[in-house]
Amino acid sequence: MNAFRKKIIAYFLNLFTLPLVKEVIAGSARLFLGEADRYSTGIRAEAVETKETFTILAKFIKKDKISREEKRKFKKQVFDILRSSGVMVPVMLFPLPFVGTLLLIIMDHLLLSMNIRLLPASFYPQDKKDILTPESIEKDLIKENKFLA
Repeated sequence: MNAFRKKIIAYFLNLFTLPLVKEVIAGSARLFLGEADRYSTGIRAEAVETKETFTILAKFIKKDKISREEKRKFKKQVFDILRSSGVMVPVMLFPLPFVGTLLLIIMDHLLLSMNIRLLPASFYPQDKKDILTPESIEKDLIKENKFLA
């Protein structure tokens, strides 16, 4: 029985050390790091925009003059805050650790592939680099098929 376990362990070690599997795992790790960077950048940008919105709100409460640009920024940021709280709060209420985060990422990518933006605008870079869109998914599939062939 012990020899059988060793054979199974040796098989899986051999399987996961194959160059193709290593490349797939490395690609998944790069994708995860890119997504983590996108989310952390988005959270930082949202914090800065919310601080600016608070400054505009304080100015309004003091009955100071507010420009059209400030009104536009305020409306946009309030909409982003409501959208993010409406999406993130229910998802983050899952009791298991990281399940809510994974569910949010999966929902975001699924809806983004249908050109629906679930999160506030600062979570999506202007150049759409390293974001899963229908075009990037198709390009990755073509690249993967060439790699596997």
